Amino acid sequence: MYRILTDLTADDSNKDFIVPAGRKHKIEWGFASLASTATVGNRQMVIELIDTDGTTVLVSASAGAVQAASLTNRYNFAPGSQRGAAFVANQIDIPILPNFMAIEGQRFRIRDSAAIAAAADDMLVTLGINDMSMTALDAVDLY
Repeated sequence: MYRILTDLTADDSNKDFIVPAGRKHKIEWGFASLASTATVGNRQMVIELIDTDGTTVLVSASAGAVQAASLTNRYNFAPGSQRGAAFVANQIDIPILPNFMAIEGQRFRIRDSAAIAAAADDMLVTLGINDMSMTALDAVDLY
């Protein structure tokens, strides 16, 4: 089933989307808007797949340019897109794997990896996902 996930909470630059029990999620596309405060520093936006331990990064994709203070930029995450090296009209593309999938307990994390103003910058995130039931075989290590 296709679903839209959003986190529109202000005053942060780190969003986690945890896959619920019995489910697996495949990202079809993503969008983030980051309004940076006047705090000096270059923000580096990344999207990561985090394992069930909440810390181990399994896959990571980062923007090809950084965001300075006092700007609002938009980030598009999509399979097959070209990695942007600069913002065009305050927007940049970040390619993700075509099968960017997480199983129950794993999470997609979108964040400023530099954490310049982590409790003050405003990041809004929307993800388009394919939400599927997990089968017994999905949890089995086949290699």
